[in-house]
Amino acid sequence: MVNIYQTAAFHAQRRPDAAALDDGERRLGFGGLTDLARRQADRLEALGAGRGERVAVVANGSIDYVALYHATALTGFILVPLNTRLTPTELAWALGHADPRVVLHDDANAALVEAARALDTGGREWLTVAALSKEAGPQDEETDDALRRRFGAVEADTPALIVYTSGTTSLPKGAVLTHGNLVWNAVNYQVELGIGEETSALLATPLFHIGGFGVLNGPVLYGGGSLRVVPRFETEAVLRAIGEAQPTHLFLLSAMWVTLTDRPGFAELRFPSVRYVQTAASPLSEQRQAAIRRVFPNAEFGWGFGMTESCVTTIKNRFTAEILAHPGSVGHVWRHVAYRLADEEGRILPDLTGPGELQVKAPTVFAGYWNDPEATAAALSADGWLRTGDLFRFDPDGFAHFIGRSKDMVKTGGENVAALEVENCLVQHPAVSEAAVFGVPHERWGEELRAAVVAAPGKTPDPEELRAFCRARLAGFKVPKAIAVVAGLPRSSSGKVQKFKLTEARP
Repeated sequence: MVNIYQTAAFHAQRRPDAAALDDGERRLGFGGLTDLARRQADRLEALGAGRGERVAVVANGSIDYVALYHATALTGFILVPLNTRLTPTELAWALGHADPRVVLHDDANAALVEAARALDTGGREWLTVAALSKEAGPQDEETDDALRRRFGAVEADTPALIVYTSGTTSLPKGAVLTHGNLVWNAVNYQVELGIGEETSALLATPLFHIGGFGVLNGPVLYGGGSLRVVPRFETEAVLRAIGEAQPTHLFLLSAMWVTLTDRPGFAELRFPSVRYVQTAASPLSEQRQAAIRRVFPNAEFGWGFGMTESCVTTIKNRFTAEILAHPGSVGHVWRHVAYRLADEEGRILPDLTGPGELQVKAPTVFAGYWNDPEATAAALSADGWLRTGDLFRFDPDGFAHFIGRSKDMVKTGGENVAALEVENCLVQHPAVSEAAVFGVPHERWGEELRAAVVAAPGKTPDPEELRAFCRARLAGFKVPKAIAVVAGLPRSSSGKVQKFKLTEARP
């Protein structure tokens, strides 16, 4: 099977009434999912969308949104999920860059879309996701084969999604993911984590983030499991949905886990139905991990490393025991992925001992950046290796240790300092909950090392005490010259710290 719609149709033929999607009020089986997707496809075609044209979405998670993912997979339209947290100017830029034929939104984001529309100069069709589904007439008995003849065959190398990167260091780029990328990612998750017809998962991560599409949406429905859809992450709504749906699998970004574990009374909760808990974006402290293990006593705990351009995961810890046995590791090598490390000059190192920039080659690696051949050439080698821009070393057991971003280095006085190393030191202090280390221009040193920290609950960090704490554990040139205590760190929609904002603000 070369696209996600075909897998849904497979389950619809075998188990049409089996639960696929549920939002607490509305429920669709696989038969209902494919029927809705077909009707949406018909309506999009009537609006003028054709094969290869883009359909943009600015909306919170919903059953209709997930169905739309399958509608575009059926037809060869390219879905462009856009960040609901953009400003109108940023959204207008993304629309101009992707140039969609149709722009869909929900009521919650109507004001944002209308403001962006006022700045947009493209000739597009604009309507709500709900209206698209409602206006799509009753589905006739046209077979999937007939639909494919009408829309054309959708192959593994057909573009499926354009997902805009977080933009932690620069303007977003539109990563083009193919149907083959998405199916191979689903296969990896199904095999590695045992996802199947008995799997049920909570979908609370935003669908404009590759984690929303790649970690749960695609793999769970591919395996014939079901999703409880939560429109947007809110602490009480998520906890209520877990209690009602009793999912077997749960994936939340690290920032979401921080919010949950900080909730008063979280440690006293118990959710025994959950068998697997996963996080991503950045590591969680051991204290937070321990709290999560108490609340989900029957769950394995895992995290991993990945990126939009690799269709989510490339390295993963699958089990709690792996994390405990390999402290500091982000995971083990992943199925169907080849790995190599390169030095600062781009020369390939003889083994994975490292450190070096991680490069990966896999059927999940993206096709390139939309309308940006220069950025594509910088990211992909001629023979298909993805340059991740991340520094790693591997231990003898094949577990990867993340050192930092190759571009997340501060060069001060001729010395390269990995920001992550200093951040890991700072968060060991009991008064610090989170830390971000960055450089600011300095006439003498090139860059001056600085840090911003968030206080742990009930604590008041003393910057000079923190500098002394670092000085006792790190080389002198790795000690921040200034440390600011801030209410929160600026983050992208995927939870990654936006260091360029700290560099600009110099808190």
